[in-house]
Amino acid sequence: MRSEQSNVGSVSAGETAQSAEVPITLRLIGIAMVSGFVGMVALLPVLVGIPALLDLFSTEPIVEFASFGSFLGLEPSLEVGVAMFVMGGTLFLPVQFLVVGAYLPPEEPRYARGVTYALIYWIAFVMVFLPNADAIAVGVFLVVSVLYHIFYGLALAYLIDRWAEIPQHAV
Repeated sequence: MRSEQSNVGSVSAGETAQSAEVPITLRLIGIAMVSGFVGMVALLPVLVGIPALLDLFSTEPIVEFASFGSFLGLEPSLEVGVAMFVMGGTLFLPVQFLVVGAYLPPEEPRYARGVTYALIYWIAFVMVFLPNADAIAVGVFLVVSVLYHIFYGLALAYLIDRWAEIPQHAV
């Protein structure tokens, strides 16, 4: 009996090299955390500055968000809300991106996957922080927050890709 080989499912050497698995190491986690922090801090003037200039910035949603700290026995306050926001942008989101970023579009450039990732979180951000205000305030909120998330995602993924590499997992 003769053995037949099929080209179905075969990949070229270039495709194999590009899809090679990149392990998630402590170094990569550290780079992701620094990247998330840099992206978050660099864009705070957009998220806070523009609404503050237009007299639309309110700390009430941040204090309401801080109520999640009650699971740890913390009273909701502006400080707790800001700390949770910073922890999310520095720890949770970057590490989660390392895990799921490999599965997000587009295939190239890899750092553009950060935009896809950030826009998924933007939807939740809008649901949690959408102001109960007039159309102008809501419009400014939507534009500023989507720009913030797009640029945060770009900064996060670009810096990870520049300083290390966005992990690619074998599926």
